[in-house]
Amino acid sequence: MRVLIMGLLLMALPVLADTVSFRNDREGETYYSSKSQKRSLNKAVSKLGENVISDAYNDVLRQTQRKDLCSYDFNQALLSKLKDQNKKFDEYEGALFYLRSQNEIDDVVVRILLEAHETVSTRVYSKNEDQLFLPANDKIHEILPLIGSFEGRFLRNKCFDDAYRSLFGEIRSVDNKITNSQLEAVLYEAYKQELINKSVYERLEQARINQLETKGLSLKSYYQKITSLRTQYPLRDPEEKSNYVTEKVTKMKLSRRQFLLENYTDIQIVFMGNIIKKLRTRLESPKAEILIYDRNQGVETITLEPMERFRLAIKLLRKEMAHLSLNTFFYGGSPSYLDLMTAAYEIGIIPASELDELVTLQEIWNPKKTFWQKARVWVQTMGTVATIMIPPPYGFIPALAIVVIEFTAGNQNNSNEEDPTSLF
Repeated sequence: MRVLIMGLLLMALPVLADTVSFRNDREGETYYSSKSQKRSLNKAVSKLGENVISDAYNDVLRQTQRKDLCSYDFNQALLSKLKDQNKKFDEYEGALFYLRSQNEIDDVVVRILLEAHETVSTRVYSKNEDQLFLPANDKIHEILPLIGSFEGRFLRNKCFDDAYRSLFGEIRSVDNKITNSQLEAVLYEAYKQELINKSVYERLEQARINQLETKGLSLKSYYQKITSLRTQYPLRDPEEKSNYVTEKVTKMKLSRRQFLLENYTDIQIVFMGNIIKKLRTRLESPKAEILIYDRNQGVETITLEPMERFRLAIKLLRKEMAHLSLNTFFYGGSPSYLDLMTAAYEIGIIPASELDELVTLQEIWNPKKTFWQKARVWVQTMGTVATIMIPPPYGFIPALAIVVIEFTAGNQNNSNEEDPTSLF
C-alpha cells in the first residue's frame, strides 16, 4: 500500500509542478480604479455574474501549462468561455478588473492581458498606396523574406508577442534606421506580393500600430520572473499587501510595481533589494566604529555618533547606487532610490506597514519644496509614525523619510561640510 501511495505521489509531481497561478501576493488597492474602469467591472458582473467569471478563469488556468503561457491564447480561451455563457458579452476588460478585485490576478497581469486584448481589437484600415513609402535602399529585398517567413519560422512554438519582437529585431538588424511608417509600407508590400496572407498581415499591422516591440514583458516572462523571485525569497506573509507599489509613476501610465517588473530582471531586482537590506542594517545598527592602524599595529578606535552613523549610511548608499550602473547586470542603467524601495518590498525586505507609512508623509514627495521645507514637514508629522516600533537611534521609517528627502530634493543639506565637529 505504501509503495502504491508513493507511486501515485510521484506520478502527480509533474502535474503539481506545472500548476500555474497569478494570484496577487503583493499589491493592495488596484492601479485600475478609475470611474470608467469601475463601471466596466460592474457591467461585466451584471452581464455574467461573479461566479461565472471566476469559474471561467479558473478553468482556463487549469488547462494552461507553464511552457504554453501566452497572453493572446489566454485571452482567446477566457473570452470564448465567457461568450459561451452570454454570446453578446463585450466587457472583457471589466472581467479582468473583476478578477483583479478578487486578487485572482495582480495589476501586472492585468496590464499584460489588456495590452494583448487591445492589440487584437485594433482595427486595420485599408491603405492608400500613394501615402506609403518604402525604405529608399535595397535592404527591402532582405526584409520581405523575413516577413514572409513569420508564420513558419518566428510564430512556430512562440506566443505572438514574442514572435513579433523576434521578427522586429531581425528587421532592425538589417535596417536599423527603418521608421514606423516605412515598416507599415513594407508589411503592406509583403501582403501585396502574397508573401503573407490577409490574416497574418492584419495581425502584424495590429502589432505595429500598438508598437508591440516596445512591450518587453510577456505573460510567460513575467511568470518566470516572479517564480524565480519567490523561490529565492519566499514571502513571510503572502497576504501582506502594499498600496505604495500600486501608486502611479510620475509621467507614466503604470504603477511602481508594473514599472519595476517591466524594466528590471529578477537578478537586478535582487541586487536592488539587497542594497536597501544593507541600508536598513546600517541605520538600525546601535554602534559603528572606525579603526585606524599604525605601523606597529596599534589601533585607534573612533566611535561614530548617531547622526554620523546616519550620514555614513547615506554615503554608502549613494556609492552602492553609483556602482549599480557599472555592474554588468545593469548594462549602464541607473535605478532610482524609489525603484530600490519597490524592489526591496517585492522580495520581502521591507514590510508593507513600513512602506505604506512612508507614503503617508506626502509632503516629502513634493518636488517644489526645498530640502529644509520637506525636513520641517517631516519633523512636524513625526507623530504619524509613532505607532511604528522605532529602534535606536532614529527608527527605520523616519530614517527612510530623510533619505527620500535627500534623494528627491534638489537642494541637499551641505552643512556637514562646514561643521568641523562632524566626521560625516
